[in-house]
Amino acid sequence: MAVPQQPSDIATELAQRGAVDQAYAVLSRAVEDGDATAAMLLAGWRMAGTLIRRDLAAARELYGLAAALGADEAEPVFIALLANGAGGTPRDWTRALTLLRRRAVRDPLARRQADLLDAMALDGDGNPLNRPPVTNLPAAAGMWHAPRFLTAAECRYVTDRAAPMLQPATVVDPQTGAMVQHPVRRAHATSFPFVQEDMVIHALNRRIAAAAGHAVDHGEPLQVLGYGPGHEYRLHSDALPPGGNQRVSTVLIVLKADFTGGATTFPKLGYEWRGKLGEALHFPCLDAAGQPDQRMWHAGLPVAQGVKLIASRWIRAAPLDLAGPLGRPF
Repeated sequence: MAVPQQPSDIATELAQRGAVDQAYAVLSRAVEDGDATAAMLLAGWRMAGTLIRRDLAAARELYGLAAALGADEAEPVFIALLANGAGGTPRDWTRALTLLRRRAVRDPLARRQADLLDAMALDGDGNPLNRPPVTNLPAAAGMWHAPRFLTAAECRYVTDRAAPMLQPATVVDPQTGAMVQHPVRRAHATSFPFVQEDMVIHALNRRIAAAAGHAVDHGEPLQVLGYGPGHEYRLHSDALPPGGNQRVSTVLIVLKADFTGGATTFPKLGYEWRGKLGEALHFPCLDAAGQPDQRMWHAGLPVAQGVKLIASRWIRAAPLDLAGPLGRPF
């Protein structure tokens, strides 16, 4: 006897045939009937914005509904979206923390997050209680470093979260703006987009924002970059090709320090930075006129031994546009 197809399977097949309106109708009915899998799938469609219109508020509600209906994998996403307020949705750090602590009883990753958050000095919205101390560098205005910006435990957490996601790194093609692999950057990389920006990652992004003096929603997703022996990032600028919402500065943080070689060098400034575990470096991308600062071209020198692992956050002039593709239905 054939097993009846589930609504999520039917909707997927319809969408693959281009019948998005029918697929959406199937999922919507199933969600109304309390189908957790359908709610999870529709949440993903709302989040991606490729088949139907992106709506981050609706996606968050659907992830929460899917979790309440028994889709356990939906709850971490719901907690993350509650905490980070992606796309301008109202943040609820207190509720997110309550859900995280409840989950921590049965989920080791949630327990680890809760323990790290307990060790941070945060206010009720997840902001650092005090601006992290930084030391200005004489190499150029706007450059500073901050030893012990992250604790060893925080470095290990970010490293462990990133490890299974690392892929060959890409760079921005100056002609198309697309991300492409290129010999200029031999490394592995991953990032934490808002769906994966859990409460610890978000709290660290708020720490970066407080230190750099910008709103947290001006930051691109936190990246992790891994360089093995012989890997390097040749001389480059972090500024984007001409267009809107330029990058204004960069923050680098050392996550793993047991390597030789691999320093970050600024040839026109005569400055070189290697950093110790948890240390952060901030430098501007633009000059006083708002143009790409030629002095800030820098390179990650080849690693001789070990693995260099750093976190990187690029900061924009304005909040990132998370609206998604235009013209999608529903």
